[in-house]
Amino acid sequence: MSRKGSSHVSRATRQRRESALKQNPKNSARTSQESAGQQHRYAKRRSPFRIIGIIGGILVGIVIVIGVFIYIAQQQPPAGVIGPTDPKVLSKVTHVKQSVLTKVNTGGLQNVLIRTGATHELTGQNGKPEIFYYGAEFCPSCAAQRWSLVVALSRFGTFSKLPETYSTRNISTFTFVKSQYTSPYIDFVAVEARDRDHNILQTPAPHEQPILKQYNVTGFPFLDIANRYVASHSFFDPGSLQGLSQRDIANKLSDANDDVTKNIVGGANYLTAAICSVTHDQPANVCTQGPIPAIERSVMRSPLWQQPQANVAGDSLALSIRRREDDLSA
Repeated sequence: MSRKGSSHVSRATRQRRESALKQNPKNSARTSQESAGQQHRYAKRRSPFRIIGIIGGILVGIVIVIGVFIYIAQQQPPAGVIGPTDPKVLSKVTHVKQSVLTKVNTGGLQNVLIRTGATHELTGQNGKPEIFYYGAEFCPSCAAQRWSLVVALSRFGTFSKLPETYSTRNISTFTFVKSQYTSPYIDFVAVEARDRDHNILQTPAPHEQPILKQYNVTGFPFLDIANRYVASHSFFDPGSLQGLSQRDIANKLSDANDDVTKNIVGGANYLTAAICSVTHDQPANVCTQGPIPAIERSVMRSPLWQQPQANVAGDSLALSIRRREDDLSA
């Protein structure tokens, strides 16, 4: 081939190559524009679904959060309750040594139990003598009474659950809300009528309401032992417990010479003796131990409750309860 022919071919090849190079950027740009247009159209079609998905996710998150709060609220103890009592503390309160119970005797306390003179005995669902407690979580006098009551009741049965709380005036104690107690000798029924904020917490059963009416109960605490004995006061001044933790108080119960122990155990021995008198001295290993027989005889000679006379100051059990609770809550 001649040089002229070769030159013609090379020139033609270059022209085709240059033409291709000139066309490629346009094609590439056109392709990019078409792709961008397709993505925009796809995004426009997809955006409503994306918004719906986001809203749905938010709603699901809100439902989950609400569910978590409801679950946590259900797991929280009732109003006023701090939490379960430390098992070691509960053991010390429910297993006071017999040597301490014997040595303390009445602890020098005055008997606050009153004989009702009633012929009808208050019994529980199973026909056992019923110990009916009516109190409130805010009430300092109730806080003190519970310590003696728990020690006494533990001699006739078992507390498997007994939540911790405290009253006004910072009195550490228990609450009978959601407590669990079993006994082969007695039925224990507790009503905590108000929480620490004075809100309604529990109400008496229908067969207990006539008792409160009969004894003109308008305040706290009130204790009815099988309708044979009633008490409208704690056995000791709750101020003796002020500022002490549950653990502090429980640790003292091993020392019969401690004033706190004398108060709590002395009251417990009175209550134990009264309960023994309605269980016909059962169990024998409790009702015949230490000072109980002698205290029982004294309890059976307690003053007899009399129907209060209208407008007679000091005769009404209701007035007595109200005055005492007003003083302690101040």
